[in-house]
Amino acid sequence: MLFRFSSLFTTLLPGLLLSFSAMSSTMVMWEDLIPPPTKEVALPALNQDQVSNLFAVLNYQKTILKREMNSEETEQYEASKLALSESGYDADELLALREEALAVEHIRLTTVNTDLELNDVTIPGFVVPLEMDGMLTTKFLLVPIAGACIHTPPPPANQTIIVDIDEGFPLQDLYRVVMVSGDIATFEQDLPISFIDGTEVISTGYSMVAHKVNYPE
Repeated sequence: MLFRFSSLFTTLLPGLLLSFSAMSSTMVMWEDLIPPPTKEVALPALNQDQVSNLFAVLNYQKTILKREMNSEETEQYEASKLALSESGYDADELLALREEALAVEHIRLTTVNTDLELNDVTIPGFVVPLEMDGMLTTKFLLVPIAGACIHTPPPPANQTIIVDIDEGFPLQDLYRVVMVSGDIATFEQDLPISFIDGTEVISTGYSMVAHKVNYPE
């Protein structure tokens, strides 16, 4: 599944862009960090009945690997395949296309975008603090979803930036959007990070040396 912005970002985006308009750096959004697909997989536009029949076939093929299917289930499976065939589609060919599309999307969502010019950019996001200097945060993860890595699973590596800011900044609220300005580099790494409930390895696709972190008005 494609990792998407939270609804909070959608609500705040006009205000973020207004706050950004006075800045000189280039605005980067999280979608920009995801590379284009390595290939296009043409999936046919199925109607609701065709989708239902296709997933009935898929469910049968998965379930039969775990247990024996009864005659009624097998009859429904054959009926679903026949219905697809009569509408011009082969169920197995459609499922093969689906698997190919999922594989392409998985690669896209776990690969960094090396074609970006990421010097002197600004990106909005939410902070997951890692290191403090007194009351100032000096190292943190920047993610597109509030509470990611803490209350929800971590986002994909290409949606996670590890940020260093030497002078630090005063963290106000984990659920408030920050604007981070600086230079982003593609740098894939796995970081063991300690949380209250234990240690988790977080994969990051980018690192950032920030020169400014601020909360938009």
